[in-house]
Amino acid sequence: MSLFSGENVSELDRFWREMAPVPGRMAGTLRFALTSALATLLLLILRPPVGFIAPSLFMLFLVSHDTPFDCFRDLLTCVSFAALGTASALLLIIATGNHPVARVVGLAVFTFLATFFFRASAIPVGALSFGCLTYMVISLWEYQIRAEKVLHLSLWPLGTLATVAGSAIAVEYLFNRSDPLLAWRREIEARCSALEQLFQLCATHADAQQIEKQSSIVRRYAVTGDGRLHVLLERISKRNLCSSAEFRKLTTTTLMLDRLVILGAGFATHNNLQAVDPARLERISRAVVAVGEGHLEKAKDILGDARTSLPDELDRIEQTLRHGAESMETGESEPSQAPPTSRWWKPRPKRLLLPDAFTNVDYFMYALKLSVCATICYVIYNGLGWPGISTAFFTVYFTGLSTTGASNRKLLFRVIGSTIGGLILGIGCMVFVFPNIEWVTSFLLVIAAIAFLGGWISASPYFGYIGLQIAFAFNLIAFERLRAPNQMTPARDRLLGIALGFIVMFFIFHQVRPERTVDTMRRLLAHLLRSGADLVRLLGKDPTAETEAQIAATRQQLRAGVVTLRSFADVVKFEFDPDRAADMKLSDEILNAVTSATDVLLGVPTWPMKFGGDQQTAQLQDIRIALENGLREMASLLEQLPREQQPAAQEPIFDRPRSSLPVSITKTIDSYRELKMVCSGILRATA
Repeated sequence: MSLFSGENVSELDRFWREMAPVPGRMAGTLRFALTSALATLLLLILRPPVGFIAPSLFMLFLVSHDTPFDCFRDLLTCVSFAALGTASALLLIIATGNHPVARVVGLAVFTFLATFFFRASAIPVGALSFGCLTYMVISLWEYQIRAEKVLHLSLWPLGTLATVAGSAIAVEYLFNRSDPLLAWRREIEARCSALEQLFQLCATHADAQQIEKQSSIVRRYAVTGDGRLHVLLERISKRNLCSSAEFRKLTTTTLMLDRLVILGAGFATHNNLQAVDPARLERISRAVVAVGEGHLEKAKDILGDARTSLPDELDRIEQTLRHGAESMETGESEPSQAPPTSRWWKPRPKRLLLPDAFTNVDYFMYALKLSVCATICYVIYNGLGWPGISTAFFTVYFTGLSTTGASNRKLLFRVIGSTIGGLILGIGCMVFVFPNIEWVTSFLLVIAAIAFLGGWISASPYFGYIGLQIAFAFNLIAFERLRAPNQMTPARDRLLGIALGFIVMFFIFHQVRPERTVDTMRRLLAHLLRSGADLVRLLGKDPTAETEAQIAATRQQLRAGVVTLRSFADVVKFEFDPDRAADMKLSDEILNAVTSATDVLLGVPTWPMKFGGDQQTAQLQDIRIALENGLREMASLLEQLPREQQPAAQEPIFDRPRSSLPVSITKTIDSYRELKMVCSGILRATA
């Protein structure tokens, strides 16, 4: 079920929907296939040890391909941490004299560090490459060969990864030259079209179901925000694709639409649409169309003069539209609405660690369980003297997630992807295709075709992991030797290694402190409510540039929280414990709470800063404080922490007569009451 609609779809229908072509998908997948073919050609020339090729090609799935710079940055991070991992593993071997116990303990420690910082770091791809390279280097020293030769081999994992990274960067800079200005305009047109259709439906008093469907589209834009537009503006500025005056117009339009989608979503949710003047909605609709066409000044002419000194919801929408036109006329934006462009669009440096990196025990337990699984697999296949099933380590390393449901889903998707890529495509090609290949071109075409299939599926937000595993499982079989494989034994061993990883992970993740998905969702909901309380407090302050920056940061946290909760809700069905049905019901209740919280937080920005006399303004301030404290108390209860000290009589204020309050405030109070009821049900279900 979607967070913003009541539509239910089957898994098969969802798969075909997510496989549908979208703008940029074909071009990105073709670049991915070309990168795989080019990297394969270079590796055939360099002839590295074949065991390093498939993991190196897998890293292509883990980096961003949005822009050439993003790809370069992520791959440089991968190679840098890979070099650190190689150096760490070699120092361990030198310091311990290649003692067998030291190798096992070192692998456990390095895997623990890699998986811990994978969860706790803002650059998880670096931690992932560090752990992968330490394993590949340490495992080489298990072979009874000369130390000089092993040392030489130990540098090949880094060289293989660097070759793949260089191929990807070259392809991205040659072929990923999309026009960010054109992409920005498409994004703006999509938002304006959604708003225009919403106001048109409201003006014609359309069916409530139609209005709700269109309102859900606007709410998506309100929740996801304008992060994509920020990236595009940065690329436009770096390439100098427009003049400074035109760029100022782009930033003004972006800021204005960011606020308009919030106000529009709040208006459709918190107002009696039958009582609104249709002619006024029609004017606003035409003004939004003008904004989408790039004529900000025309929007002011369509709307006319301001109506009241104390704005209602539609007045605030009109004021936002007028502000965009006035800022273009005066050549500057108000500080409360648009911070200076030079500071607004530039990305802030990322923190290397998350704020709760060393205080969240879940990160520690996750790293401990995954490192135990990886070490067990390492000891088993080396104890049996069966290096062919070493894929058990990669199964554990690339599959483990935070909750049992998420891990189970990833395990299931790995089984599906490995079956398709290894059993069907890999063995199928080995039996029917590779024996008939005489030229390297044919082999490269096969690699490119499988990479295209994996890349296309990996673009799916839900089923993407299947695409990764199709390509990875196929490459494990295809690169058994630096030529077309002709034996079945390697394919059998690879699949048995995957099965071993499944078995070890199933027992460890389900028996050693299993983490239920709904418990994680409940804690995330509590964090969401706390961020919502912060937003209510900030919206009640006088608008300044600093306050606007804090509001933007808080909204970003809320967006990320909603997206994370939705992703966790998708994996509850993969829990295997006897309470799975109850967990799915509780998950639906948590999503309902998220929807109610979204309605509350979309309604608060539409409130006036003051209305009526001093008594009414004081009442408004009391309502803000009560709402903030109520959200914090619900968050504390959901986290099962001691109640925070709250001011007396915060709830009765919502029971006072509300006839004199604006509709937006009364609607928000109703949404808050609904949220409180849903949270009470969640607490009863978890008691």
